[in-house]
Amino acid sequence: PRSSKKPKPKMATNFKCPFCNHNGSIEATLDYERETGTLECRVCAATYSATINYLSEPIDVFSEWIDHCEAEQEEEERRLDAGDELRPSNKRRRLEQDGEGLGAGEAEAMADPREDPALHAGN
Repeated sequence: PRSSKKPKPKMATNFKCPFCNHNGSIEATLDYERETGTLECRVCAATYSATINYLSEPIDVFSEWIDHCEAEQEEEERRLDAGDELRPSNKRRRLEQDGEGLGAGEAEAMADPREDPALHAGN
């Protein structure tokens, strides 16, 4: 009797770049020993790395990259809808309040004159 094994389906290993849209420009490299999957575009040099396991295929890493890109896009749209792009970040605001990260003249202008010991030297 003949063996009725079906041929194993081939998985895609080259993909369309999500940044430059060139077909087949994304090349996948899976390093199972280091548990790292890397994708790199031969055209625009965009890269993505992900943790993989012994079951992972290149399509898994590519799908994770696409999900990551979509999540970043949704977050950016949420920020734009909320108007956050017009406000300085909290870190910058805090640095300006502390007088750090400013030029010498700007930091002095923000200093409280009541806390300057040089102004109280004569008293």
